Amino acid sequence: MDDRKALIERWSDAMRVGMLKPWALRTAGPIFEFVLIALGLLLLIQSPIAWTPEVGVVILLAVPLMAAAVIFPVTLPSMLVSLELVFTFYLVLSYDVATSLWINYASEMLGALILIKRTRKLVILLNPALKVVCLGAGFAAYALVENLMQAAGLTSGYVVAQLFTVGTVFFLVNHLILNVIIFSRTWHFSLNSCLDAVKWELFVYCAVFPLAFLGYLIEPYAGPYSLLILAVPVGVVTYLIRLFNHMVWANRINQTCMRLSTANDAQAIYQKTFELAKELTDSPKSILLQRGEDGRFSGFDCDGHPYQAISHALLEQAVSSQQNVAVTKANASDNIIPEWETRSLVLVPLVGKTEVFGIICLGKFSSYGYKHEHLTQLQFLAHQVSIILDRNHVYERLERAAITNPLTGLYNAQYFQEQLEQRFGQAKAMGEELSLIIFDIDHFKKYNDTYGHVVGDEVLRQVAAQAKQVTDSREDVLLARYGGEEFVAIGNMTVQEAEALAEEMRHRIAAHRYVYQEHTMKNITISAGVAHVELHDALTPQDLMEKADQALYWGGKEMGRNRVAVYGPEYDQRLFIDSLTGLRTPYYLKRKLPSLTEVEANFPMHFLLIDIRDMRKINSDYGFETGNQVLIDASYLLKNTMRADDLILRFMDDEFLVLIKGINRSEIGQICERIRLAFSSHLFPMVGSTVVCDVQCVTIEEADEVDALFDRLEASRRKTKREMKEAN
Repeated sequence: MDDRKALIERWSDAMRVGMLKPWALRTAGPIFEFVLIALGLLLLIQSPIAWTPEVGVVILLAVPLMAAAVIFPVTLPSMLVSLELVFTFYLVLSYDVATSLWINYASEMLGALILIKRTRKLVILLNPALKVVCLGAGFAAYALVENLMQAAGLTSGYVVAQLFTVGTVFFLVNHLILNVIIFSRTWHFSLNSCLDAVKWELFVYCAVFPLAFLGYLIEPYAGPYSLLILAVPVGVVTYLIRLFNHMVWANRINQTCMRLSTANDAQAIYQKTFELAKELTDSPKSILLQRGEDGRFSGFDCDGHPYQAISHALLEQAVSSQQNVAVTKANASDNIIPEWETRSLVLVPLVGKTEVFGIICLGKFSSYGYKHEHLTQLQFLAHQVSIILDRNHVYERLERAAITNPLTGLYNAQYFQEQLEQRFGQAKAMGEELSLIIFDIDHFKKYNDTYGHVVGDEVLRQVAAQAKQVTDSREDVLLARYGGEEFVAIGNMTVQEAEALAEEMRHRIAAHRYVYQEHTMKNITISAGVAHVELHDALTPQDLMEKADQALYWGGKEMGRNRVAVYGPEYDQRLFIDSLTGLRTPYYLKRKLPSLTEVEANFPMHFLLIDIRDMRKINSDYGFETGNQVLIDASYLLKNTMRADDLILRFMDDEFLVLIKGINRSEIGQICERIRLAFSSHLFPMVGSTVVCDVQCVTIEEADEVDALFDRLEASRRKTKREMKEAN
């Protein structure tokens, strides 16, 4: 019962805050404005103007001059500044109350009529009435001051007292009423904006008071035509304020862009631009959006709230036009964020040479909140920042290209090795979890042989894409293409989490339908091996890699493929012996090389890469079992041909590698010819003929060249494959 009562109370509070207050404000706002209009008209009725020829001339001159000042203000961030008050206070000092009130009312009415398409219709009556009420309050305050001065027996200073009294009261009452109207109409009130507006208007009053007093001084000589004389300094000062404001903001934009030009972080550039745009326009609502690959936008607003997958017709318009999009009178459907309830919007696209990087969206609660000067300054800001962003994106693409594999878009082996070293050291030092997954595509050579390398490359791309969708679910996991059909992933995971991640990749890749042009590839699977830094006692990053590789080969490949295996001690020795031929593996060579290079007599080292021609045709014509028997026979042939101290390895599926140490280059040619002759003269029973082999030699003269050995072997392999393809 108590819970139900509390729920009802909370609902009632929400209703009062969410509905009653807005309803009360919506009702009170128009009532207050109509009362203000009525009060202004009442003051006018009680102050009939005394018509004279001079008054007629004053009206003919003052009304259009003041209206012109109203419709050509200076746009500042939080307000519009006009020197119309110069004429207002000149009339206060030079003419009676009724003349001042009626001329100010008429000029405001004319200005509102000219701007009727850019403002609320009620403003035609509201602005003139507000001006009359503020002046009426000023005159009433001066009447009290004048009585006090007379009672004190003062005989001078009345004009100065009148100017400052009427001006000060006008200033206070005007700002009080304006902020009440803003609060009642929008129920959104910004104290910072209010104080900023006060600051700027005080600055303007520093020019208004001296000019108004100047007009009073020359009025005895020029009469009503003093208005024309005053128009000159008013125009000059207005131009100077406009120029000053433009220079301040242009300098601010340039200074900001100079700082941003050295920034490499795109997010920092976006954030600084966003903050400057908000300050430039004094927008209570703003959001910075970045465009995703799917064309939709995501970002954060001025309060730091994130927004995801935003789409809107105005955003598309800004993207297609690549220009500012301004909405002067927005309705509910125009609000990009529905809860904004703004009445005017401007969208500023950040455009590079060929694409839109993002959009700054700004909103105000009043119609026509953004003036031409705002749009011009925003366009200048966007142009400057877009140049920086374009350069930044070029650098990002270059940096990305340096660490990514161009075929799959994943990180490349070099970057992975750097990250492995760094993460391994951190895991050891901090006691963090670290697991490594290595996987490759089962029977990938078969797909290349059957469909060709173009289709094989597409399989690699699609496998990489499927794996990336899985690893993207964990921010700490780095996925890379390690070489050929082999991929690696590393992350701060327990061995159980890594195994589960590898299983998820395996299932996803097996379930994916691989289609490329007219080819549909079936039964594409992966095998994976998992190793953990602490659980499997990895001593070095290379040791961790080898243990994951052992799990892949012995626990995945040798156990039937399409499976995930976690490293176990039983796999240690199996890594170094090829199960088909009984020869050593490349892992043995990697483990042996450091000790071999320590012996100077072993140099130069010659690595003979032996590739059997037509293995693709043998596999296709006779099957993989026959192809395997050919490889077994080839291994025996090599053992019988080479010396006892030559190291013979099965290097790849149908390739062999022979390491010959410490002999001259001149002898290598004879050895290569001996190997070719042995193959061409040997009858392979399973195919009933001899086979031809190609032999390439890679030589290293000193230990410093060892690091590049496998890259050179890979280049030699590619060259041989290319030559064989051209020969066929």
